[in-house]
Amino acid sequence: MRYVLLCLVPLSLACEGLEAGEPCEVSGDGFTRQDPCEHTCVEWEVTCADGTATTPDVCSAGTCATDRDCPTDFECLRVGFESECLPVEVCED
Repeated sequence: MRYVLLCLVPLSLACEGLEAGEPCEVSGDGFTRQDPCEHTCVEWEVTCADGTATTPDVCSAGTCATDRDCPTDFECLRVGFESECLPVEVCED
């Protein structure tokens, strides 16, 4: 039994993703894409409300429809065909 628990601990740690707002980088493409985030590593261009565009390379806090779906200090931004909760700093300059 002890051996089974020792094997499960490293596996569970490996499955945990980076938290929302943390910098991230993916590897691979398509089916081989490995994303280190709990939700999504947003490595695509995001258009801000003022019309500027940025590529944040941060972990999202999940999908959203409005800012109310996002945690404090995150906003709902369009990323491709989806909207993701991203830190407000993404569009601040």
